[in-house]
Amino acid sequence: MTVYREAVLGLVIMSAILVTAVGTLWLQGASFGGEEQTIEAVFFEAGQIMPGNAVKFRGVEVGRVGEISVEPGGALVRVQLVLQQPVVFPDDPVVVLSLESLFGDWEAEIQPRSGFPYAEFPVPPEANTLPGHALPDISELTVTADRISDNLAVLSERFGIAFSEETARNVASLIDNIEDVTTGLSELVAQQAESFAEVTDGLQLATDEISTAANQVRDTFEDVESLIARPEVDSMIDNLAVVSGNLRTLTEELGGTNDQVRRMAAHADLTFRSAELALAALNSGEGTLGRLLRDSTMAMEFESTLEELSALMEDIRDNPNRYVRLSIF
Repeated sequence: MTVYREAVLGLVIMSAILVTAVGTLWLQGASFGGEEQTIEAVFFEAGQIMPGNAVKFRGVEVGRVGEISVEPGGALVRVQLVLQQPVVFPDDPVVVLSLESLFGDWEAEIQPRSGFPYAEFPVPPEANTLPGHALPDISELTVTADRISDNLAVLSERFGIAFSEETARNVASLIDNIEDVTTGLSELVAQQAESFAEVTDGLQLATDEISTAANQVRDTFEDVESLIARPEVDSMIDNLAVVSGNLRTLTEELGGTNDQVRRMAAHADLTFRSAELALAALNSGEGTLGRLLRDSTMAMEFESTLEELSALMEDIRDNPNRYVRLSIF
């Protein structure tokens, strides 16, 4: 009876050891009889991930986390992922460590990199190693929230100090000034609008006048073109050519006449010089005429002779028979 009890006790102890070993292996992700695939991922930090945590793909558990180790250089953490079923990875896959539940359990999930555009992933040293990123846990979020709360409190306090009653009055005065400036700007804009309208009207009037002048110029050109197209213009041009030839001939003749006039002027100059010499001789009393001009007695005698000659001429005219005898054979 004692031997039987000892055998049962040993069997129970062995069963407990076996169950403990199997449970431990199961918790560590060991697979019993199935094919396993081990992949590795590197992280800047591993967060709270532990061996045996779940590995998921699209929310489905596909394996367990295996060994976790720090790289020799200390810059990266390497995590083994033991996959218990085949997984078709997405394009550019990454491993993201995050909270699985509110009780502190973590998980590793395989996802595409495009789902985390702002996350920082390390560059894997091997080609078959996936990059990974650990999301902050609740404690880090709480610390960050406390830091943000403190910053908001400081900001609120500084905001209250900055916006005192005096600041409020200054802001109100500034608003009034802005309203005055806005009113002045509105009036200025209205005045400028009126001036612009006047300038626009003036420009429109000038444009109309320019258009009218252009039309008149175009009509004038058309009239000139129609005038040039008339047959009379050809005859006028021919007449102008004849007149031009005549003017050329006249110019040449005038050139010869100018030579004659020049010679006549030289002859007249000689005549005037001779007259000047004669007058000079008269003035000096040379010759009969000069003595006549200078001697009053001779002038009186000459005058008396002229009177007698005049009386003789009158008598001859009145009594021609006394002086002329005509006989006819």
